[in-house]
Amino acid sequence: MKIAIVVDSSANVPANLVHQYHLFVIHQPILFGNHLYREGVDLSAAEFYERLRTDKTVPTASQVAMTEMQQTFTELAAAGYEAAICFGVSSGLSGFITNLKAFAPSVKNLDVYAVDSKLACAAEGNLALLAASLVNRHYSVHAILQQVMKLQEATQFLLIVYNMRALSKTGRIMSRSPLIGAILGTRTLLTFNSAGRLELVTNAHHMDNAFRKAKLRMDRDLSQSKGSQRISVLDANNAELNKQWRSELGSRYQNATIEMGEIGPFMGVHTGEKSMGLVWAPDWRTFVADEVQAPTSEK
Repeated sequence: MKIAIVVDSSANVPANLVHQYHLFVIHQPILFGNHLYREGVDLSAAEFYERLRTDKTVPTASQVAMTEMQQTFTELAAAGYEAAICFGVSSGLSGFITNLKAFAPSVKNLDVYAVDSKLACAAEGNLALLAASLVNRHYSVHAILQQVMKLQEATQFLLIVYNMRALSKTGRIMSRSPLIGAILGTRTLLTFNSAGRLELVTNAHHMDNAFRKAKLRMDRDLSQSKGSQRISVLDANNAELNKQWRSELGSRYQNATIEMGEIGPFMGVHTGEKSMGLVWAPDWRTFVADEVQAPTSEK
């Protein structure tokens, strides 16, 4: 079975990996007033954060139209694909994947599997990269989804919001208690719960205090972990702090792969500028080790 892996642009999978693993990227729409942009096409992260500082218009994240998805599926079917596994940012942040699940049964000539990552940014991207690697090893759709679920359940995501104003406007958070942090000017630590909704972890007065609290959570998880780990440090136009955090984490977790990631325009609508994120999980590559025998592909 020829299987396509589709992922939305907010996962921020680097272009070289998109090419290497033959991913199909769906670009999230971002609105500045009446002007619509497509993340990663005509709106880069740098351009987005520049506009965020200078434009009085508050940006909003729209949803990918199902007509666009139908066009993608038609092209995939014409190219000989028989199935498409589609990864979307958490349904707690966007209705995209919920809409796609409802739309999927109407698609002809292609079996569509919509996967709610219940995560965001690099955490979602890792799921898509794992799936693509398993496709290359001729895993069946069922076997791919099983492995993806294992990685999803093992992934931890921590978002450190520099200022809660943006997130309070989008309403994509379970509790309003972090708004107190916005008033006090503190940094707010959030995580995704089991339903994929953002919820409060704690507050911190400064970014260095927030990072200290984040490392305590990481120590708790990684001290009990076995095998290779992958840690992604994400930033919303805060590259210097990203570099500092990666350096410290590299010294702290010497057996882990430490990588730089990005909070792009879609997620930036919710977080605002200068926010940070941390993703830690078993390295997705360990799920496709050469010594693991792949299940027989579906016919």
